[in-house]
Amino acid sequence: MKKPISLLLVLAVLLVSCGTQDRKAKYIFYFIGDGMGTSHVTLAKLYADSVLNDSNAVSFTQFPVVSHSTTYAQNRYITGSAAAGTALSSGTKTSINTIGLTYDRTDTLYSIAKKFKEAGRKVAILTSVSIDHATPAAFYAHVGHRDNYYEIAKQLPKSNYDFFASGGFLEPNGSKSDSGAVSIYELGKHYGYHFTTSLTGVDSLVAAGAKSVVYSAPNSASGSALQYEIDRSPSDVTLADITRKAIDVVDNPNGFFIMVEGGKIDWAAHDNDAATVIHDVLAFARAVDVAIDFYSKHPNETLIVVTADHETGGLSVGNRENKYDVHVNLLQYQKVSKERLHKLVSDFQLQNPKAKFADLLSLLAENTGLSKEIELTDADIQMLMEAYNYVFKSSQSPETTTYSETDPISRVAIQILNSKAAIGWTTGSHTAQPVPVFTIGCGQEHFTPMLDNTDIPKMILRSAALR
Repeated sequence: MKKPISLLLVLAVLLVSCGTQDRKAKYIFYFIGDGMGTSHVTLAKLYADSVLNDSNAVSFTQFPVVSHSTTYAQNRYITGSAAAGTALSSGTKTSINTIGLTYDRTDTLYSIAKKFKEAGRKVAILTSVSIDHATPAAFYAHVGHRDNYYEIAKQLPKSNYDFFASGGFLEPNGSKSDSGAVSIYELGKHYGYHFTTSLTGVDSLVAAGAKSVVYSAPNSASGSALQYEIDRSPSDVTLADITRKAIDVVDNPNGFFIMVEGGKIDWAAHDNDAATVIHDVLAFARAVDVAIDFYSKHPNETLIVVTADHETGGLSVGNRENKYDVHVNLLQYQKVSKERLHKLVSDFQLQNPKAKFADLLSLLAENTGLSKEIELTDADIQMLMEAYNYVFKSSQSPETTTYSETDPISRVAIQILNSKAAIGWTTGSHTAQPVPVFTIGCGQEHFTPMLDNTDIPKMILRSAALR
């Protein structure tokens, strides 16, 4: 259950703050919103305030210590998730696409997760995407290129960490070029790992004495990821669910380190899909709320850090068309992600190859509010008509974005909706903008003023009295 941070609690933390020399953070939560810039957080909070009427929905914005972090890689101003993940996990800059190695890939960089494990803490690595994706991989793997998914996965059981949870593996049996590759599941069993697709199965395995468990969510979406929050059915697992389960697994008197990545914030931002970004930031915030609940029971021994690896999309809340007005409330009429809308449009085209423009407009109205709750101008209709003609009369293949396929109809529909809501995007890639850092708990005073991403893991270790 969500527990808003009261002013009284914040004041108490500021006054006590675990500031004495003999105290150290025993329980560490490290939340990384992939691609989550300050504007992404602002947008989600505005939506929660104005549409959901919930001022506490993004409760980590009320943490007592707020700073920002630079994100550049060793060899590029605009970083990628591999280089940024390595910086956030090891405290050392590296080159683009490199995970857990120095920039020239000649030496190994070790993550703070490994250091916590060696210090006797239990460790959990969680993500809403695949467990072999760049950010989670940076906490246990060492490879020259982030796309070596099978090689990354092979290193997972060698970490000896206690709990992994995600949407699954991208290449559990190796790529097509890995002839004779051993299944990750077989390899994991050799190292004493147990695999399950059931959260209750996790409980059963732990009760039976399993020391290391890997959970993969059933009904995973494309890319072996959890469903986008906007597309999620009530039975689908959430990031908050696996965060709660991780605490059950690793909570012990010696303490723990839990890394939680909200990976699909980035994917939605690559798609310039504002409504989907909002819902995944809110899902990420609910996972943080689980940690806040734990913190409320152990305030003098717990540290929660919330940050991002980089900003994605060059998101702005406000655009040229709307000048000083923002209409975030219009985004409530989008019922599915841009990715899901593409599938709906594709299925509609297959089933109705001679469909009229008015039929297509009905589909868009149902899923985006365009022409229904949201009035379209003649220029909007012309843009959609051109997209309709391109798709239905020229039989073009889908367009490919960083993490999904799309089509001109879905792209234009979401573009129109974003524009009317006064949401702007400058790119479908990353930017060099600094990202926010929100901190509460034992050692929070270390996380200020302006930081670099390499400072954050060092400050976490300092808070835990580790080096």
